Amino acid sequence: MYGKSQVKSRQATSGDIRGATFVYFRRLLTYVWPHKRYLVPAVICIFIMAGAYSVGITSVMPILKIMIEDEGLHGWVDRVLTEGRLDCQLNVYSAMHRQVEGIEKGTARIVDLDEDSPLYKAGMRVDDFILGVNKVEGDASLVFSELTGPAESLTIKYFDVHKGLDITVPVTPRPLGWEYKPLQAIRNLVYLLPRGARMQSLVTVLIVMMIIVVVGKIARVLANYLMVLVNTRAIIDIRRQMYSHVLNLPLARFSESTSDTMSMFVQDMGDIFRGLNNFFQKMVTEPVKAVGVFFVALWLNWQLTLLVMLAAPLAAVLFRKLGKKIRRANRKLLINYGKMLGRLESTLTGMRVVKAYTREHYERRKLFGIDRVVLKQQLRMGFIEALTSPLVEVSAFVGGSLIIIYFAKQLFDGHIDTPAFITMLICLAAIFDPIRKLSAVYPKLQRANAAAQRVFELIDSPSEYEEDAGKNRISGFKQGIEFDNVTFTYPNSARPAVRNVSLTVNKGEIVAIVGPNGSGKTTLLSLLPRFFSMDNGRILIDGQDVSQITLRSLREMFSLITQESVIFPDTVYANIAYGRPEAPDEQVIDAARKAFVDEFIQQMPKKYDTPVGEHGATLSGGQRQRLAIARAILRDAPILIFDEATSQVDPESELKIHQALDTILKDRTSFIIAHRFSTISGADRIVVMDEGEVVAIGTHDKLIESCPLYRRLYETQFRNAG
Repeated sequence: MYGKSQVKSRQATSGDIRGATFVYFRRLLTYVWPHKRYLVPAVICIFIMAGAYSVGITSVMPILKIMIEDEGLHGWVDRVLTEGRLDCQLNVYSAMHRQVEGIEKGTARIVDLDEDSPLYKAGMRVDDFILGVNKVEGDASLVFSELTGPAESLTIKYFDVHKGLDITVPVTPRPLGWEYKPLQAIRNLVYLLPRGARMQSLVTVLIVMMIIVVVGKIARVLANYLMVLVNTRAIIDIRRQMYSHVLNLPLARFSESTSDTMSMFVQDMGDIFRGLNNFFQKMVTEPVKAVGVFFVALWLNWQLTLLVMLAAPLAAVLFRKLGKKIRRANRKLLINYGKMLGRLESTLTGMRVVKAYTREHYERRKLFGIDRVVLKQQLRMGFIEALTSPLVEVSAFVGGSLIIIYFAKQLFDGHIDTPAFITMLICLAAIFDPIRKLSAVYPKLQRANAAAQRVFELIDSPSEYEEDAGKNRISGFKQGIEFDNVTFTYPNSARPAVRNVSLTVNKGEIVAIVGPNGSGKTTLLSLLPRFFSMDNGRILIDGQDVSQITLRSLREMFSLITQESVIFPDTVYANIAYGRPEAPDEQVIDAARKAFVDEFIQQMPKKYDTPVGEHGATLSGGQRQRLAIARAILRDAPILIFDEATSQVDPESELKIHQALDTILKDRTSFIIAHRFSTISGADRIVVMDEGEVVAIGTHDKLIESCPLYRRLYETQFRNAG
């Protein structure tokens, strides 16, 4: 068996490992999929946007060809197809080029040639010039157009620069592969434009690109909107599951503080929402945008493109190293946010006391102390986030500089033309741009991962209803209640709050429990409806162990009035009917009258539909307690628990309540905790507790004679208060 500390340590270690591998963030995505009716259109829009982006990058090549190169758009398309058919690399020489280099003939120069090329087999070599094809001679665009024709055999006239002769040879070109099919389709579209009309071609290309850009931007707007819709719905689903599970957690889970749980609903869920948004708007979109550009770069120079892509794993390693630090820092930050929220809540709710005791400066220093811890975690996380992008960008700049040097050499040696050079650089920049953006997104995902870890640890924590499987429901209450050697210790407490308590209460009996503060009165009664699990002993109702009874059926047997009246931010009617929302209006009003609540409700602007504010802020202390009593009266459960039920009620209202209690307590088993003698005077027995133990049981007269503690309580509290 593992000890508690060992189990916690093991769970923490496991959580750290899983958190580092995004297992919690992947679990978040399972909440996104149920909204696929919005997710699928969003993904489609992302692909449309990415396609438009890729086409936009690729359009640089034809635009530059129209504006810079003599071969023009038609000649460029035909030249690329020609290079595919003849397995070579050609360069176009304008009249100016020939004049500068002293070349009299030729416009299409062979700059690269493989030994298995049809041209090499026909006797041509590097630096030779193609003069004509099938008796068609002229500028390069005409020659390339003929070379890409349907003819299966060609007669090529070329100028052998080594021999200084014009030579005509037959050449059998290769069939074009599947990778050239898209370019052949583009060629058909290009040939819709008149050859030589550069301005018209440029305007047409720009108009087409404008349409594609507009479509891409519309797709982007729709994708972003739909992803926000999906993520918002996913967050609502997670929050609903959290809230449902929190309501089913054992009360011990909230015995120390609720602020950390509240922080999960606010701060943690905010980090999760931002993480999901960044995931779909960046982690999904940016790589998809880069895919199309990646294939264009492969087509231009596949060897260099693959070499450049080796940098991606290096970036992933860098992201992972920094991401672990961000996740750990954010987890600590979220915990401290919970502490800050708890301190702020306690100060604001106790503002009257703070001001009365002039402790504003003290509270300010306490909150500032928490703020400094939060600031330290935020600075640590901010530094790591700030460091990520520069590291990636510096690495990209070094790599990009080497690439520019490589392509510049290719350009100077004539192995690549200016438009291809510029397009390749733009493509590589477009590939690295997503990596740069992801370097800023990755920390946000790690923050969401840390928040998700905390949220799912809460969701996965055991519910108090999980142990009810196979247990029996209790129906009715016929005999009595027995406490059998009951012991209970609060978590992190050094001594038991209740120790070795044995007590038998018959049906219909009214038992008052008294004792000094901290004696265990409230804790003992909290064990009855199983708000806490006992360390030792048993509690029996009609001979049935409450630990073997389903929680819901057990708690249906109790009406509860707590020491501090709990009033919900709802209407008066909803607060009274809280325990029996299906009760008819007549019964709700009747309960209000018995608790003397109706008399002040009738003075409210909307009567029973009047909102009472947060924590019942619009009601006095006595009104809040009478409202809680009305709630218990309407519940009409066989067992009644009063915990300081009349401590905040004025004498006149208390008298009225006691008149109603005479009827309510008749034939009902009741436990009463009170510091007023008038409240406990009608009890059948009085139980005296001290330091978690029962020290005496009896009637008032008997205890006055035999119990010094009760006599002291009576002299100091009950007699004066009663």
